[in-house]
Amino acid sequence: MEMDRTLERSRRGSAQRSKRGVDKELKQYLDQTFEPLFKEAREQDPEQPGIPLSTLVDKMSSAGVMSRIPYQGRTRLVEQYDDNEDGFISYEEFKQLMLSERPRLNMSKLSTFQKFILGVVVTVVPENSRKKPPESYIEAYSCCPPPIFMILVSVLEITVFVVYAIELKDTKTPVTASSGVPIYSPFIYNPERRYEAWRYLTYMVLHSGYVHLIMNLIWQLLLGIPLELVHKWWRMAIVYMLGVIAGSLAHSIFDSYSYLAGASGGAYALVGAHVAAVIMNWEEMQHKWMEGAGCRLILRIMLSAPVRLLLIFIFAAADVGLAIYKRYSGEEANVGYAAHFGGALAGVLVGSIALKNLDKKPWEKILWWVFMSIYLLLVAFAVLWNGFYPDFPETDWTPCCS
Repeated sequence: MEMDRTLERSRRGSAQRSKRGVDKELKQYLDQTFEPLFKEAREQDPEQPGIPLSTLVDKMSSAGVMSRIPYQGRTRLVEQYDDNEDGFISYEEFKQLMLSERPRLNMSKLSTFQKFILGVVVTVVPENSRKKPPESYIEAYSCCPPPIFMILVSVLEITVFVVYAIELKDTKTPVTASSGVPIYSPFIYNPERRYEAWRYLTYMVLHSGYVHLIMNLIWQLLLGIPLELVHKWWRMAIVYMLGVIAGSLAHSIFDSYSYLAGASGGAYALVGAHVAAVIMNWEEMQHKWMEGAGCRLILRIMLSAPVRLLLIFIFAAADVGLAIYKRYSGEEANVGYAAHFGGALAGVLVGSIALKNLDKKPWEKILWWVFMSIYLLLVAFAVLWNGFYPDFPETDWTPCCS
């Protein structure tokens, strides 16, 4: 027992000595790099309580320090250490802030869960952002509520699929890999019953075969959960649901005689949301993207803006191309490719509006209003088209579910 206590004291002493050594190195760096700035300010004006925060931030940015401080630490720099709101900070206050933030800069201090969150986050936000590094999302992330929107939607779609699969089991149209959709369902988009407005949304819970369901689940879980971790459930709900509605509206215009089932509109809205994230953070995703070596270089290249867009385009083009081929080759007549286009376009437009922007620039604020206007105009056009286009199938006015 005595030996165990001795070893424990030894470990604690080693850790404390290591911490003191790191703190000493940091103090030396600060004394060499930043203390002259404060001395110069005192020589020019001895009565000045320090230097302006704006001057310090500029100096820290040029020295590469700001890019290593989590966003919450930068907020503390401005708020916590300027109690009298005079816009100045003393050298002692500045040094204390740097020492208090040092543990946050050590990635080895992160828990396993935090490292997992960071690994997911860097697939959505720029890993090398100058303005707000991914560590800031770890500080802001909370398990209340957890990222459950995409999971709940997926569970709902699976449940409805299983219920109808059991119902269709002993009929002429049982559920198979690529067929078996209940066209009598009040959830499906039916071009003869367009006045039942809920169908423009509820068609997402139905799927034509289990392959259709599985593919949509893979798309929306792999793309949606990382986005939801960063942007929260309610933003994802807006993007996903408006993508579903945009998909059915596009389908009603370009394929006006066909039924529609499946969550492809929502899944492609998530694809479009990733495109929107790349567009809104293009400059940050290009920061030092060709630097490094080995696996780190490969990761930086894979997460850079052009490569992300290229990969998204390749996968989306292949899937849409296959859908169009099946639709017109006669191999599969019920593929609503227009819903894919509509969902993807809504994802880009709504994603640019609803998702978080790491560093909103003046031109991006203008783009926000442009995309908002485009989306509203397209929806208004589609609604008017559904109301006045004369070549839709004859309306079925029989009571629903009769």
